[in-house]
Amino acid sequence: CCNLGISNRPSYSLLLRANDVDTSSSGSSGGNDSTSSGTSSGPHLITFDLDDTIFPVGPVVHDANVALMEHLASLTASLTNANNANANAPTTTTTCITQSDFIASTKFIRSELAKDGIKITYTELRKRTIQREIERISLIGIEKSNNNDNDSSSSSTVVTISKEVVSDAYELWEEHRHMAAERHLYHDTIAMLDELKERFPDATIAAITNGKGNPLRMTNTIAKYFDYCISGEDDNVFPYRKPDAGIYKVAVEKYQQEYNNINTGSGSGRVSVSGSDTSSDDDDFCWIHIGDDLANDVGASAQCGAKSIWVDLDEELYNQTTHTGSGTTPGTTTTPSSGSTGTDNEKEKQQQQQQPVWSTATKEEQEMRRILNEEAQKYVAARVQNLSELPDVVKNISISMGSVNV
Repeated sequence: CCNLGISNRPSYSLLLRANDVDTSSSGSSGGNDSTSSGTSSGPHLITFDLDDTIFPVGPVVHDANVALMEHLASLTASLTNANNANANAPTTTTTCITQSDFIASTKFIRSELAKDGIKITYTELRKRTIQREIERISLIGIEKSNNNDNDSSSSSTVVTISKEVVSDAYELWEEHRHMAAERHLYHDTIAMLDELKERFPDATIAAITNGKGNPLRMTNTIAKYFDYCISGEDDNVFPYRKPDAGIYKVAVEKYQQEYNNINTGSGSGRVSVSGSDTSSDDDDFCWIHIGDDLANDVGASAQCGAKSIWVDLDEELYNQTTHTGSGTTPGTTTTPSSGSTGTDNEKEKQQQQQQPVWSTATKEEQEMRRILNEEAQKYVAARVQNLSELPDVVKNISISMGSVNV
């Protein structure tokens, strides 16, 4: 995510008025927004991004990484002692794997794959990093132990890590990621989702994410609000993740096949995404996508036919990585602007150069994201700074599309 530092950005109400939307009906209705005439009562499909939209990704990934590092430390110590060439050697404590080591290893693997133009999922990348780090630290421990005993056999020692060990470590990380996401949900996430469900009971609510977060696995908090989740890691999506239209195509097709509830008009209600264009045989189809990322969420979904809501949250109330680089999580890498004068422009440039320590994006990828973010601004249908605003914004957009009769 990247904060462009856009100045004088209009609020959602100004954006809606600019599009001739009647905002006089905004505000909580005290009940659902269905109509008695049998016509459509709101959006048919509401899709959410997850990271930095309903919870801050910085502390979530940090907590999951801490759990993984602790697990790997215990694992490598066991492997070192099990593989030790000297059966009489005392139990040793190996050098721990640090998050900086892990990220460095991840970047190395990515750069090597990039030389051959190979793309792999984030899941596979993390698994390869886990294996590489376990092998590296285990060998260091074995060498230290053997050197203490003047044993030269360490040069021929080979540490073999089974796929099961790697998979178990990865699954632990993913489990802790979901646990952390539940702990770090924004303070008004649940209230917002609850109101959406109450006011738009006929709407299908789904998640569209590039990563491995899945609200359906967050059973203690938000699972009940979501109907399905599409991930950039899914077999029928990768490598066409955001901002590619492919991931949105799969999301809309799943809605069409399993959740289509368009009951109005003479059209069939079928929805299709082709390339960067989404079309519907029924003009009443209303799809709203909600996300924090201008390029991945706003621009990409809008070009696929969604009305996009930009979640640009209040910095004082939310720990959004978009604004802070890595939220309150330790380890933010910041490259300050040289010769900064303290002006708003220089501060904006500095914010753009902040990158979470866990991010493996290259400078080229960051620059491309900056360009895409600038281009995506024209697709913003509405902007919110508090999640509590979303139900009213969704209703106003639905009104503008003729999906709510008032």
